[in-house]
Amino acid sequence: MSIWKLKRTNVNTAKMAEALNVREPVACVLANRKIGTFSGAKRFLDCDINSLYDGKLFKDAVKGCNIIKNAVLSNKKIAVYGDYDVDGVMSTTILYKTLKYLGADVIFYLPHRQKEGYGMNCDAVRELKESGIDVILTCDNGIAAVEEIALAKELGITTVVLDHHECQYIENENGEKTIKLPPSDAVIDAKQPLCEYPFKFLCAGAMSYKFAKLLFETFNKEFVFDKEFLSFAAVATVCDIVDMLDENRIIVKNGLKELTRTTNTGMRALINLTGISDREINEYHAGFVIGPCINATGRLESATTAVRLFTENDYNKAYELAKELVDLNAERKEMTLGAVERAKELVLNSELKNDRVLVLYDESVHESIAGIVAGRIKEMFYKPVIMITNSGDMAKGSARSIEAYNIFEELLKCSDLFIKFGGHPMAAGLSLKKENVNILRQRLNENCSLTQNELTSVIRIEKELSFNDIDITLAKQLEALAPFGKECPVPIFGTKKVFIKKVSLLGKKRDIIKFMLYNEDSRNLIDGISFDGYEKFTSLIESKNYTIEEVVCSSVPICMDIVYCIRINRFNGRESVQLEIKDFRF
Repeated sequence: MSIWKLKRTNVNTAKMAEALNVREPVACVLANRKIGTFSGAKRFLDCDINSLYDGKLFKDAVKGCNIIKNAVLSNKKIAVYGDYDVDGVMSTTILYKTLKYLGADVIFYLPHRQKEGYGMNCDAVRELKESGIDVILTCDNGIAAVEEIALAKELGITTVVLDHHECQYIENENGEKTIKLPPSDAVIDAKQPLCEYPFKFLCAGAMSYKFAKLLFETFNKEFVFDKEFLSFAAVATVCDIVDMLDENRIIVKNGLKELTRTTNTGMRALINLTGISDREINEYHAGFVIGPCINATGRLESATTAVRLFTENDYNKAYELAKELVDLNAERKEMTLGAVERAKELVLNSELKNDRVLVLYDESVHESIAGIVAGRIKEMFYKPVIMITNSGDMAKGSARSIEAYNIFEELLKCSDLFIKFGGHPMAAGLSLKKENVNILRQRLNENCSLTQNELTSVIRIEKELSFNDIDITLAKQLEALAPFGKECPVPIFGTKKVFIKKVSLLGKKRDIIKFMLYNEDSRNLIDGISFDGYEKFTSLIESKNYTIEEVVCSSVPICMDIVYCIRINRFNGRESVQLEIKDFRF
């Protein structure tokens, strides 16, 4: 069961609606996003690409550009050291193409997920040195690579760190924290102390886009990749699940438009192969169609395939690379289904179900999908989850957390158990000795202070509506608030005393419920659809001594409270309002 909570605001939403020429529910959504000024609302709604902050505001950004420029002009060999996820691939592609265009002697290096794991490693640094690398430019990693950067410096390699992850720190017995930064020649990360960049939540792809722009300025050249790299930054922003606020909204809103009409040969091939070439690409397509294909290479093989795709100019070659990504993603889906089912059974049929933090070990889970499995199990049980699997002579895991639990800080308290770890408040990766898995489970649960309320999912309702408030104009104004994501979710509304006029069952398994609804304040009929409420609806129907067949065949006097998103159903050139029902109660 979920807790329903109605959001509250002190903003005069009627006045805001009038000033912005929008419906009051739209103004209410803005107010609930803590937007209470006209200028703030305009920035949120307009997403003006020219209002992005100056990249020079990043601490060490100008210094880093000058280091790279001098390396290019001195014919020094540069390695772009990225990561194997979407954000890492997009970052690597942006920086590699930039340096190549500017005349650099440059290669890119992506660690192998199974063999090397996340981030820099000392063996790779030594290999790069042996191959003649003079400069390492990291992206989407490096802020935690204190030992690896120190080794690079010792070997005479110049380093520039470009990262967006949390800085590691040491905490003393008084709770005072001392930040640990790598000894790099330049460290560019908005989360480090003394960085005055006004927005702290860009992903690495967006930072690479801004750094590339600065590099072009440093060389006094036109930024020829502006639109292409903006679209790459948009995909990275959506897939890395950073806060969809401020600059991230601007990048995604504008970048997705460029993605729809992309001229990048590899991206066009991937869009064609995934069957979305005839659509206006939105954050769903970026996050759940394009992103998983890019991720699949780093999960099951090598992410270098994805970078090769986006740097390929021959369409036939790009098509073959894109097909490889799509096929790998299909394989990844099959593996994930089985792993999720095993993890679910493991929790339900053991004492693990009593834990507040689920630490699961299954050596048959491919380590590349551990994060996906952890995320699915987190959604099922609404608990923090760490999915750990076998990786040679050690264990590797991925963590996914819930709102009330900062998984990065909690894991940091157990850092003595890890060979390596890093991440965010909501997600992390780690490697450890197998004998430490149970110790980790015990420690995390002993230290866990989560209450039962915090372990119950919450549906936050923007505003209570009557069906009289809902029409196609409101639906379009709400749709214009996109892109949606973390900290800017799709708006959810609520209506009490909704009556069912008709019920239909859709889908291959007949487990999608389509409703025809009206409420006591309005006789307007509105369609509603529930994609995941079949079991709950059937259970509630049976508690009223009806069967689902009786409800489908005839009208029965059922009254519900519902919470829902307002969508537009587009079919055969027609548009109609459809409520996507997120939860209901009789």
